[in-house]
Amino acid sequence: MKNFRPHRFRLVPAVLAFPLLAGWAVWIVSPYCVGDPMSELVRQTPVRTWTDRNGRVLWHERTYDSQWRLPVPLDRVSPHAVRVILAAEDASFYRHSGVDCAAVCRAAWQNLVSARRISGASTISMQLAGMALPPGRHDFRRKFLQAALARKMEMCHSKKEILEEYLNRIPFGGKICGIEAAAQYYFGLPAEKLDLAEATLLCGLPQRPNFFRPDRHPVRAKERQRIVLKLLTRRGKLTPDEAGRILHREPLRLRDFRCHAPFESAASPGEFRHAFASSEVKGGRTTLDRELHFAVLALLREQRARLRDVRDFAALLVDNRSGEVLVYIGTPDITAKPDGQVDSVRAVRSAGSALKPFIYAEAIAGGLIVGATKISDSPVRYGSYAPGNYDGRFYGDVSAAFALAYSLNTPAVRLTARLGEKRVSETFGRIGLAPRRSGKNMSPGLSLALGTGGYTLWDITRAYAILARGGKAVRLKLTPDGGNESAARQCFPPGVCLMVSSMLRERPFGHSGLSVAWKTGTSNNNCDAWCFACTPDHTLGVWFGNKDGRRSPDLVGASAALPAACEIFELLYRNRTPPRWPEAGKVLEERLLCAESGLTPGAFCRRRSGAFAVPGLPLAPCTLCARETRPPLEILSPAAKQYRTRPGERSVRLPLRTNGGKVLWFLNDRPVGEDLAEYEFPPNTRCTLRALERTKDAESPPRSAEVTFSVVSG
Repeated sequence: MKNFRPHRFRLVPAVLAFPLLAGWAVWIVSPYCVGDPMSELVRQTPVRTWTDRNGRVLWHERTYDSQWRLPVPLDRVSPHAVRVILAAEDASFYRHSGVDCAAVCRAAWQNLVSARRISGASTISMQLAGMALPPGRHDFRRKFLQAALARKMEMCHSKKEILEEYLNRIPFGGKICGIEAAAQYYFGLPAEKLDLAEATLLCGLPQRPNFFRPDRHPVRAKERQRIVLKLLTRRGKLTPDEAGRILHREPLRLRDFRCHAPFESAASPGEFRHAFASSEVKGGRTTLDRELHFAVLALLREQRARLRDVRDFAALLVDNRSGEVLVYIGTPDITAKPDGQVDSVRAVRSAGSALKPFIYAEAIAGGLIVGATKISDSPVRYGSYAPGNYDGRFYGDVSAAFALAYSLNTPAVRLTARLGEKRVSETFGRIGLAPRRSGKNMSPGLSLALGTGGYTLWDITRAYAILARGGKAVRLKLTPDGGNESAARQCFPPGVCLMVSSMLRERPFGHSGLSVAWKTGTSNNNCDAWCFACTPDHTLGVWFGNKDGRRSPDLVGASAALPAACEIFELLYRNRTPPRWPEAGKVLEERLLCAESGLTPGAFCRRRSGAFAVPGLPLAPCTLCARETRPPLEILSPAAKQYRTRPGERSVRLPLRTNGGKVLWFLNDRPVGEDLAEYEFPPNTRCTLRALERTKDAESPPRSAEVTFSVVSG
């Protein structure tokens, strides 16, 4: 016994206590050695949801991993669902700090006795922390890391935040994540509408989501519901009678799984995708009107069915007061092949005659014309460019209002020439209509006059909204904001815009009886048909055509786009009174103008009449009446007689002379040249030679003369 040393036995507890103390220290320190898993979870973006101006869902865009996640705040989850999920997954959620130590000990003992894993001890916090980890084996190391992350999360966030995040992320089978997406997918209801029976079925799924899916395995789902009800009964949350009633007698409101889920049906058509492709729309409430969108879409489809060889259309409807876009239709069907996804609202196309009102607006602002001013609609040539009207006719002297309302080409070209190409380009740039491509083989200024440059439906509609707003610039927007519209830049004087809009209202707007300012446009070769229409509160742009540029004889603005625009405005004002335009007498002033030219009268003007003009803007003086004192234009050579060819010659060369200056020559209504000294006439023909004086004045027609003679073989 003398070799007995009791201090050796005293070392045994110390040796045993050291790993326990070390483990306890690691356990205490571990939360401080890991980051907050919530920062990783928020990177897993939820479904982006867009709603219309009234809060109705327009479109859902799934996450990068194709999951359906529809996050909702905790107060918008049914209390039944919260109670059941806590009972089924973590009954002591509000009592632990991330790890339930009692549950860990119980699970360890049960698994040790059974020699297999029959229960787990993961809390809601641990499960949520595990979602932030990459996929891997569920071993002890991963469990310890989950526990550390869960405790870290409990330090940084409240129980409400953790439970809310958990309910929005737990899997419910397939790509369905979160209580809201599950409630909509399985029951067609929002999570806040779930009753107790539905909650007991739904909240049992996260244990093995794909195994218990009620849309594929209804028997397994029902058995899992029975286990959840038994658990609730054992924990005193339900009586046995209540559990039996729910299990056997209360029917479940499962939706018809042959149909799309509500969030899937909102996303499948894709009618709104082009509007949301804009960089300013990141999700949330938009300015669009869902009900109005589908009504306009139906009207456009009906009109397209009446047209031959026309596949595509687009429309843009704007609230003039705020610039908010109410309807944005970029394609009839985004799933159509091969070009269904092309956005025709932003596509660059030829505008045809749709831009003429802005040339007239600049001419009015520059004092060249008013609505009553006479403009010549007669043949005109600029170099190799000789525009004509769509119907092939010329109308002579017409008022500027008539010329714009009936979309005559030569008056618009004459005004462009008088304003100058640079000034017209600057005007178009000021209202956002800088051409995105130039017309071929023609002067840029003349290309602007007839819209042969490239423009988008978005840009032209915005320009018409400026006219309807009295000349104030506007920014079209797809998301509501609090922009200061009162600080908008003034592009045209209000009186100019009212005069142009009144000119555009001279012709009736279909059979609607509405007072709408409207203008159509048809591109060369019938590739694009446009109509732009506005009232004081709305501006509409409509386009019909083919995205591949294919022509169609039906692609005429007045017959293709105008009827659709009329139907849309009738729809807008079906149950309400349309707004009134400002009274001309309160914005414009009445002046005495020359009755012959519609300009400021001079000493030679004998007849005068009252007409509206823009206050504060001078108007060009009349030169027509003074010019009428000059002698008429006469053709001095050739004379009205018969000419014979000389022997051996096949034509007669005759001098061309007039008593005027520079003239354009027409033979049998066909142009043959300008400022010619002589011309060869073929034999055996009857010739009608016309001389048209060249003039730069738009307010009066040029002098002309005509002679008829014949040429015979000698």
